[in-house]
Amino acid sequence: MEDMFAVREARPSAVEGVIEKIKELLIEQKLTPGDMIPNEISLAESLKVGRGTVREALKILSAYGVVEIKQGHGTFVSSASNKRLFDPQLFQILVQDRDYRSLTQVRQLLEEGIVKLVIEFASEDEFALLDQTMQKFQEELTKEGRSEQHAGSLDLRYHRLLARFSHNSIVENIYTFVIELFTKTINPIHEGVADVHLRLHQAIMARDSEAAVQAVRAHTDIWVAGYRATHRNA
Repeated sequence: MEDMFAVREARPSAVEGVIEKIKELLIEQKLTPGDMIPNEISLAESLKVGRGTVREALKILSAYGVVEIKQGHGTFVSSASNKRLFDPQLFQILVQDRDYRSLTQVRQLLEEGIVKLVIEFASEDEFALLDQTMQKFQEELTKEGRSEQHAGSLDLRYHRLLARFSHNSIVENIYTFVIELFTKTINPIHEGVADVHLRLHQAIMARDSEAAVQAVRAHTDIWVAGYRATHRNA
């Protein structure tokens, strides 16, 4: 059986590394509510850290409400909402039932607000970086032997830049977290994706908020259609 906690080398910040690994497994749903976390010895060996590091990370995650430490029984992924939340109260999404309709609505609302903030507050240098990233994305989508993985990474980079250039750290933090939940379902090669991304980008570059919001809604419709098609054929 594959050791899903294993890493190739120790991470610079050991405690944060353990927390990030558990977060990654929650995002990928390799860990789900109610699952038992391996004991300290097993985790320490897999993650190449000391037992004290694992213990500290689990205490932090327990304080966040992400895991429950049951004396004499072990440590489990939380199966219910817990009022002990971490900044910015987002990890709880990972231990709730994954409702993509609700998440899609959240994503759309955030993106509609983000594009308006970018249009209002982004600098010319930031606009230039957005333009450069979109050009690379479009080039990848149109070339022979295009890579879905590379196109997907450029797609995500563009959206993360939008969040950063909103110049609102709270919005950026929430949106970046939410967009990570869609990583596994992003299909930049799906029909219509290139066109709607270009529409969105052109509206932003023209500082046209109304057109940008319409493009966000069109992008959401295409993503939902692609998601449904994928799961219908699964």
